[in-house]
Amino acid sequence: MNWYQVLRELPQTLLGCIVQLFLTEKKDYGLYNDRRVVRFKKGKFFSGTSLGYWILLPYDAGAKTVAHEYGHCLQSEKWGWLYLPVIGVPSLKNNLKARNCERTAKNYYNLYPEKQADLLGGVVWENGGRVYTK
Repeated sequence: MNWYQVLRELPQTLLGCIVQLFLTEKKDYGLYNDRRVVRFKKGKFFSGTSLGYWILLPYDAGAKTVAHEYGHCLQSEKWGWLYLPVIGVPSLKNNLKARNCERTAKNYYNLYPEKQADLLGGVVWENGGRVYTK
């Protein structure tokens, strides 16, 4: 990341840095398209997320999830300081709702901003399922 990108994504990058410090049983898995990937033991309240420079994923997350979270990184680049209110809050709201509502869970990846994150990350729908294409 260059200095301009760090400055542009500063709020979410700082939040990602803080969050990853508190993850238990974590392991750094290097870079994915210039973003730091940290894997961790999945907790009850926390699943994968993208916060600026950081992609934070459970150990068992597959290629589609990595690509989807990278799509959120691209949204972060685009929205800059507005990422958290415009993308992060709706995404968190949808994620929490999907845990308790079967209808939301079935349509989760068709909701804003998840559908766009899939497309940006290279995940598309084929034959009724999500497929990683890149």
